[in-house]
Amino acid sequence: MAGVITADTLLTRLHALADRVPFDLALRPGAAPGVPWGLPLPAVERELLGAIGGFTVPPVEFALTGHPRQGSGQGLPQRRWVVSDDGGGGLTWVDIAADGGWGQVLMRYREGGLYVQAGSLAEWLDRLVTTAEELVDDPGFDEGVQPYADDFWDALYPDGPDLPLPVAAALRTPGADPVVAELAARVPDTAPVADLRGAPPGSRARFDRVCGPYRLERAAGGAVFAAVPRED
Repeated sequence: MAGVITADTLLTRLHALADRVPFDLALRPGAAPGVPWGLPLPAVERELLGAIGGFTVPPVEFALTGHPRQGSGQGLPQRRWVVSDDGGGGLTWVDIAADGGWGQVLMRYREGGLYVQAGSLAEWLDRLVTTAEELVDDPGFDEGVQPYADDFWDALYPDGPDLPLPVAAALRTPGADPVVAELAARVPDTAPVADLRGAPPGSRARFDRVCGPYRLERAAGGAVFAAVPRED
């Protein structure tokens, strides 16, 4: 991605898109100054959320602020910021580290796997906008008909590798990565563990293939997740 992704640039591009497809893309204003967040909000994310409160590409609303699923557990880590719900079980959120840093944008899709969307909120928004821009610029774009909703979703999720899912018991070894070892030490022996640090967009942790309903436990020191059986 060339250059720095800024809130002003993204907002300008979103307004340009909305002017071209007003029937398809609706913008929400950003958060008012001084709004209580309940979570640490670094400078970059504060700028983004102050400029862009969300937007809608039917049928999905990207509610960057005040998402209705913000307070629901859904088996997700406690420190996260929900930004999208596709209505069919796919929930997207920003991972928040123990030190308050906002990291990767992740999605748990309806089948129960974990999918890496982007390395940051800014990168995720840039890809959303870029995908829409490219589709609108396509020679086959037909204004007046909701033309690109399906193509938008097809283009948005790149294919990537399935990540290894070793069980926790196998990761408690001398000399093990301390971030992984810390998590493995506090989850059940058979809990599958996925290391998402540095994983490119499209990477998948297919927890749904190796366990039943689960909640996610996150390592204290990085984006490493374990799927722990849910009790409900």
